Amino acid sequence: MNQRRAALSILTPAAMGAAALLGHFGARRLRAQLDAAELEVRRFRRLAQNSTEIVLITEAGGRLTYASPAVLRMLGSEPASMTDTDLGRRVHPDDRAIATAHLAEVAARAGGTSSCRVRLAHADGSYRTLEIISVNLLDEPSILGIVSNCRDVTETVRAHERLSYEASHDVLTGLANRTLFGARVADGVARAGHQPISIVLIDLDDFKTVNDTLGHAVGDGLLVEVAERMRGVVRPTDTVARLGGDEFAILFEGLGSRDVDRVLDRIADALAVPMDISGHLLAVRASYGVVDGRGGDDVGDLLRQADIAMYEAKERGEGGYQRYRPGSEAPGAERRRITSALTAALARNELVLHYQPVVALPEGRLTGVEALVRWNHPERGLLGPGDFIPGAELTGMIVPLGRWVLREACRQAVAWAAELGDQAPGTMSVNASARQLQDVSFATDVAAVLRETGMDPRRLTIEITESTAVGGGATQETLRALRAMGVRLSLDDFGTGASTLSLLANCPVDQIKLDRSFAPVPGPDAIAGAVLSIARAMGVEAVAEGVETLAQAEKLGDLGYVRAQGFHFARPMSPEQIAAAITEPADSLATPR
Repeated sequence: MNQRRAALSILTPAAMGAAALLGHFGARRLRAQLDAAELEVRRFRRLAQNSTEIVLITEAGGRLTYASPAVLRMLGSEPASMTDTDLGRRVHPDDRAIATAHLAEVAARAGGTSSCRVRLAHADGSYRTLEIISVNLLDEPSILGIVSNCRDVTETVRAHERLSYEASHDVLTGLANRTLFGARVADGVARAGHQPISIVLIDLDDFKTVNDTLGHAVGDGLLVEVAERMRGVVRPTDTVARLGGDEFAILFEGLGSRDVDRVLDRIADALAVPMDISGHLLAVRASYGVVDGRGGDDVGDLLRQADIAMYEAKERGEGGYQRYRPGSEAPGAERRRITSALTAALARNELVLHYQPVVALPEGRLTGVEALVRWNHPERGLLGPGDFIPGAELTGMIVPLGRWVLREACRQAVAWAAELGDQAPGTMSVNASARQLQDVSFATDVAAVLRETGMDPRRLTIEITESTAVGGGATQETLRALRAMGVRLSLDDFGTGASTLSLLANCPVDQIKLDRSFAPVPGPDAIAGAVLSIARAMGVEAVAEGVETLAQAEKLGDLGYVRAQGFHFARPMSPEQIAAAITEPADSLATPR
């Protein structure tokens, strides 16, 4: 103590003044530092209050000590209501592990930073996706917490998800698309081991006719309903895909062949129930190609084999499914070869027309003919339409082929008139497909052929199917144009499609042809009689097709039919045979065969 007093006693007045001066400047420096810190805090608050992004301050355990005003706009909660609450309770359950790890990483060291993306609950119960960048300022006296800057990226994430979804899913039906289906098949093969997998390719029969006649809106509606019905039959683990157009696919994993067959039967039953699409009741039949695979199989080979099987089923023309069989590539390859050769056949004049007589009942006198195309193939001989017309329909070759048939039929009709005079066939019937009628140039082509050949339009009959007749748009415009130029229209295969009285009332036809399936057989003949009554009531001509026996011909005559055609009277004949049948009346067409 004495030593301390001695030390103080030796301080001169000058030294004591210097010490007081230093103390004064130190206090000023401290005040300046405090003022600067307060300025920074005010600046931080102004930035936080005016920022469009949320600023949060939390303790190391996640308790909120500060929330900026932007939290009201972004999460629908007042900042004060969030203070002293656990932020983790707002995190989506699936994202809590991410949020916990993020907080732990930031809190591990002073100044540490981390970023993450999590969903936080909005006050309305929805979730917003936030991109969060956090910095550890727990040791900063003015902060004492973890500061997080939060940006709302919900719409960006949704846009990316939507783009990703659209890249792997069919936009119309919501099913997997070709890309995703191929990936699923590859994954299925990779993990199959000894577990079976089955790939099914599905093609809707006659869908193109629906599109061409009823319009694309109805076609799209039908595709959506088909997708829903397929999805409703399979298991949640099965993949249903739309590969494009009217082609679908299904991947079954861990399901035996018999079980797959049963599922396909249920799908066929579901599609057979009529669907109301924009006021049109439509039932769907499909062809299914099935291939069974195992682990290690080549994905490309499996898809190709399923495609071959599907076309084999389709070529039967009756729907149903077909399993791939080794060696079944040949029919599909042959079909494609014939289709591709059709263009050359037209150029080389290999196509010919045969004509099936339409006769008067009961005497069997020839009154008209129907033109039927044949292909005089240089290697395979004379091919019937079933060997090449389906391919022509699928490829669009039916339009130039049909144009050739029309021109040749009209030319022959004019030649017969010149040769036979009044004995020549009174009418020439030519079939027109839905694809042809949808072609905007069809009516113009018909008019050009009539001018070119000199054919009387009243002697030409264009035959259309019921499914074609119900179409709108270009089809109806074409039919009206044909009628305007004097061409007759016939409704072929009557009774097998969308037959209704309203159809006959709205479709400008001159003739209906009773489908061969309704030709009288021993027993009830009510349908044939009813169709004749409808024809009479509507003021149109009725022709019975597919008459194969004398008994059928007599029954039709008794019912009141005055026109008929079928093998009982004559098979399709060459032009020379038709002329001979007319000029040699002793060889009556009504003679039983």
